[in-house]
Amino acid sequence: MDILEGSIAVRGRGKNKRKWIPVEDDELIKALVDVSLDPRWRSDGSFKNGYTSVLEARLAEKLPDSKISATPHIESRLRYFKTKYSALEQMLNKSGFTWDPTKKMIQCEKQQYETHCKNNPDAKGLYGVSFPYYDELSMVYSKDMATGEGAEDMTDVVQNLEEELVRVNANDEEDGEDMTSVETPRRSVDSTSSSSKKRKKEWKGKKTSSSDPLLDVFNEVSGDLKVATMLIGKMVQAMDREASNQEKARDEDPQQKLREKAINEVRRLEFTGSEVIKAAGVFVRMPDQMGMLFALPEPLRRKYIVDMLRDEAARRERERSK
Repeated sequence: MDILEGSIAVRGRGKNKRKWIPVEDDELIKALVDVSLDPRWRSDGSFKNGYTSVLEARLAEKLPDSKISATPHIESRLRYFKTKYSALEQMLNKSGFTWDPTKKMIQCEKQQYETHCKNNPDAKGLYGVSFPYYDELSMVYSKDMATGEGAEDMTDVVQNLEEELVRVNANDEEDGEDMTSVETPRRSVDSTSSSSKKRKKEWKGKKTSSSDPLLDVFNEVSGDLKVATMLIGKMVQAMDREASNQEKARDEDPQQKLREKAINEVRRLEFTGSEVIKAAGVFVRMPDQMGMLFALPEPLRRKYIVDMLRDEAARRERERSK
């Protein structure tokens, strides 16, 4: 085992596993939020290829001795965070579950939590444990969660496609077996045994009873094309539904639009990337701050954000001193 500054790397079996420490998680989440606000790396709620390499470069700049790579370290850690964030969102959409913004953890009866985990194993490990990045991850992944319905439709289509292909192949094999077992009625055992064996060999491997081999091939290909056309049509319909769901989710989530507008306003006021991230966290936790921001005249907005960030820093300091 090699001890790195701020991290532990595992050698040998399971060498891709890595134990992250708080300072590394902090920098990763900051970089993730920053990149998520950059249209060069994210648009329409989806990250573009290569964004994890940008995160790797950011971490290398902030933590030069950490040796954190995009693959597998960052990709694995982001999967973990997204899975846990999704599990929290799922619980918070049910009655009996609430979020404590001060302790940064889920609040519910333990029995209710344990019952929920029986059918939702991703939620394990979240009871009584602080999840400090909920606000930031909400900024990044809230759109992805809203479009989950369309993604499930695509999964169903792919699964149905696989099942349909298996069924077609199974039918083809059965047809082939049926053809190889066909025998022409014999006039007598002695006089027709050799010709019967010959006919069996001719049938073997064929899937139709046509005397024209070209027609047999055409019928086989035609059947496969019909199945493929039908399944492709279903996939196109599912993709259309997914796109429609994404557009509908954006249109029906005014809070998300307001967050994006508020964050863009903070960036326009020339705050640093770190300050933008902190302001975004406040907007998620206290949405009323966004309405107040846009209610003020433009010359007063920068001072309002400065005061808001100062109050947020004081609040965090009080929490740490408890």
